[in-house]
Amino acid sequence: MNDRDKAIENVMKFLEDETKKVLLVRGYDNDAKVRVVLFCLNEIFNKGIIRTSNEMNDVARSINRAFEEGLLPSSVKSTTTYKLGRMIVKINSYEGRIRSNPSGNESTFTLYYPVQGALDDSERFVKLLREIEKTNSRKIILITTNEWGIKSWDVENYVDEVFFYHVEHDNPELMSNLKSNGVIK
Repeated sequence: MNDRDKAIENVMKFLEDETKKVLLVRGYDNDAKVRVVLFCLNEIFNKGIIRTSNEMNDVARSINRAFEEGLLPSSVKSTTTYKLGRMIVKINSYEGRIRSNPSGNESTFTLYYPVQGALDDSERFVKLLREIEKTNSRKIILITTNEWGIKSWDVENYVDEVFFYHVEHDNPELMSNLKSNGVIK
């Protein structure tokens, strides 16, 4: 079984487990994490919410880059819904000034992506935790980026499950580059 299949198996197991609500997805290949998580969510959900700490257009570019196609327009608005696979999604910032942030319900997911900027900043971290607490979606997934730069992993104490997406077999070039640059051991 390749790394991608193992990741899909783990994320699907979480999505089907009615006793768990919040998953943190870690790993060094940012595009692979986004592809697997959205693939799995598309298998289970018709509607969802993507919450970002970045500019909303950055998350659209990131998703488009991960899939190597223009799934989302380059300019997204929090007042518009977007088709992503078979899902309808809303995109907004959990750090923005918008007060009409959707909290979801039992038929939706909420994806917080990326979250690394909030992990090493105590004020932003508390705000992220408050947002997660207010989220009513059946499943909540947090995805990190720039894994090697995160110093504080306190967020692991606030989630039901942590999955580290290994890519040693699927992306050995990335792993080799990270090791040779001293980013990981």
